[in-house]
Amino acid sequence: MKNKQEFCIKEIFEIGIWEVNLKTNTLFWDTKTKELFEVAESFIPDYKNLSNFINRKNLIDLKTLIQQATKYKIPIHGKFQITTANKTIKTLDCICQVDVIDDKPVRIYGTFKDISLEEERAMVMESAAEKFSSVFSSANDAIIIFDTETGNITDCNNRAYELTGYNDTELIGFHNSILFPLDHKSEIQSYIRNKIKLNTYFVKETNIKSKNGFIIPVQVASGRTFVIDNQSYLVCFFRNMTKKKQIEENLALLSLVASETTDSIIITSAEGKAIWANQAYMKLTGLTLDEIIGHPPNYLSFESEINCETFEKISQAIKDKKEIKVVFQHYNKHKEKYWLELNITPVFDNDGNCSKFIAIGRDVTAAKEKELELNNILQVTSQQNNKLLNFAHIVSHNIRSHTSNLLMVLDVIENTDDVNEKLSFIDMFKEATEKLSDTIENLNEMITIKKNVNIKKTTINLKSEIEKLAEPFKSQITITDTIPNDLTINAIPAYLDNIIQNLLSNAVKYQSPKRAPQLEISYEAKDGFQIINFKDNGLGINLDKNKHKLFGMYKTFHGNEDAKGIGLFIVKNQIEVMKGKIELESQEGLGSTFKLYFNEK
Repeated sequence: MKNKQEFCIKEIFEIGIWEVNLKTNTLFWDTKTKELFEVAESFIPDYKNLSNFINRKNLIDLKTLIQQATKYKIPIHGKFQITTANKTIKTLDCICQVDVIDDKPVRIYGTFKDISLEEERAMVMESAAEKFSSVFSSANDAIIIFDTETGNITDCNNRAYELTGYNDTELIGFHNSILFPLDHKSEIQSYIRNKIKLNTYFVKETNIKSKNGFIIPVQVASGRTFVIDNQSYLVCFFRNMTKKKQIEENLALLSLVASETTDSIIITSAEGKAIWANQAYMKLTGLTLDEIIGHPPNYLSFESEINCETFEKISQAIKDKKEIKVVFQHYNKHKEKYWLELNITPVFDNDGNCSKFIAIGRDVTAAKEKELELNNILQVTSQQNNKLLNFAHIVSHNIRSHTSNLLMVLDVIENTDDVNEKLSFIDMFKEATEKLSDTIENLNEMITIKKNVNIKKTTINLKSEIEKLAEPFKSQITITDTIPNDLTINAIPAYLDNIIQNLLSNAVKYQSPKRAPQLEISYEAKDGFQIINFKDNGLGINLDKNKHKLFGMYKTFHGNEDAKGIGLFIVKNQIEVMKGKIELESQEGLGSTFKLYFNEK
C-alpha cells in the first residue's frame, strides 16, 4: 500500500526516488531520477560518476545534508545544482531520510524534484523587487501607493515627503484626499475612481496642498492597478510643475510682448529656417505665416537686391554663430523699398551648441530719409557756401579791377590841363564803365539763377526744341541728332534754351580750321538721368592742364577775342538748379563731348 502511494505521489508531483544501500554500498535511481539527470534507462549510478553531475561544492552540500539526516534521524530538506548528461544546469530540491538499525545507518533514501523554473522565477521576482525598491527610493518624482478600495496611502518614497511636507506617520494610513486642496478634492477623487474602474493609464495636471498650506501645481501619472494577496493597489507619480508653470507664464508674457511690439521679430532654427515670427514681421515683409514658417527669413531671400557687402556680413555672422547689427535698404514681398535696422543674435544650449537665431528688425525708413535729406542739405549748403565764396571773390576781384581802372582814368583827367588829352581819356573811361556794367549784369544774372531754384519744371519735347534752336547754326556747322521723336524731359524752358544755344554756339565758335565742323547730338538713359550728348570735332581742351578751370567764371581756353568765359559758367549753374549736372570729355585737337544730365524726377 505504501509503495502504491509513493508511486502516485511521484507521478503527480514529478518526483524522482533515489537510494543508497549502505550494506551493499550501491546506488539506486528510479526512472524519474534518471530523466532528471538526462541519462539512459540502462544507466547504473555509482559514487564515481556522481562527480560528473554534481560539482565539488554541491557534492559537499549533498553530503552535509545526509550527515544532518543521520545525526538528527529526521527528514532533512535542501537544494543544490546539477549538470545533466546533456549539460543542462538544473536546480533540484532534495528531501533526505536515513534508516537506522541498532544506531547504525543502513539505508539512505530520498526524493529529487526539479525546481529550476521556480528558482528562475524567484530570481526574476527578486531582481524586479530590487529594481522597484531602487526606483522607488531614488526617483525624482514623488511616488505614493494607496489601497484602491479604501483610498488609504500604504507607502511613499522620500520625494513624497519632500513635496508634501508630511512625514511617513502623517501620510501612511491616511486617505489620499489629505493631499488635495478643498476645491480640488471632489474632482480628483471622482477622476481617480473612474480611472481605477476602467483600469487605464492616466496623466492629469492638478494641485496639491502641502502641510504648510502651499498650493503646488503637479502632474499626476499612474499605470494600471496591481494585486498582492488579493488586495488591489495603485501607484501614482507626482511631479512638481512649479518651475514649469513659471517658465510657461514667463514665456507667455514674453510671447505677448514680442507679439505686440512694433519691432519685427523672427526666430529661426540653427539651420536658418523660420520657426516663429510676430505680427510686426509679417506687416513689414508683407508675408503670411505660411510663407514664413519653414523658410529662410526675407533678409536672406532677396540676396540680389541687398547690398552685396551687407549680405556677406550677415552670412558670415550666421556661419560663425556671432551677433551682428546692420542697416541696409531692403524690399518687402511687393518689392517696396524700406530701410531696415537688423540685429541678429545666436542662442546657445547648455552644451554650447547654437540652437536658434533671434533676429529683431526695425523699419528706420523715416529716420534714414531724414538723415539722407539732412546730408543732402549739408552737401548743398556746402556747395552753396563754396559758390558764394567763389562768387564773392569774383565780385571783389572784377568790380575792384574795373573800379581801379575808372579811378586811374579820373586821376589822369583831373591832373592834366590839356583839353585834348582829357578828351582822349573819356573814351577809355567809357570803355571801363561799359565793362563794369557788363560785369554787374553777369553777376546779377547769376544771382537771379540762384534765387530761382523753385521755378517749376515743365515737360518739353526735346527733339522739337533742339531742331528749333539749331536752325540758325546749320549754315555754319553740320548738325545731326538721334534724339527719339517722342522724347520729353522735365526742365525750365528758359534755362534749357540757353544751355542748348550756348553749346551750339561754342561748337561753331571753337571749330577746328583743319576740318569741316560737325556736331552730333545723341540721347541715353542711365542711373535715373536722361543724358544729352553734344559731340563736336572742334579744337578740344587739354583737361590735364585746364580741368580746375572748367566751368569757372571768366575762364577761357583758346584766346578768342569774343570769348568772355561766362557762358559755360551760366550753363553749369542753370542745369544744377534743375537738379542735373554737366560733364565734359575732351581731347585737345580732336574735339569735345558735353554731357547734360537731366534728373527724371
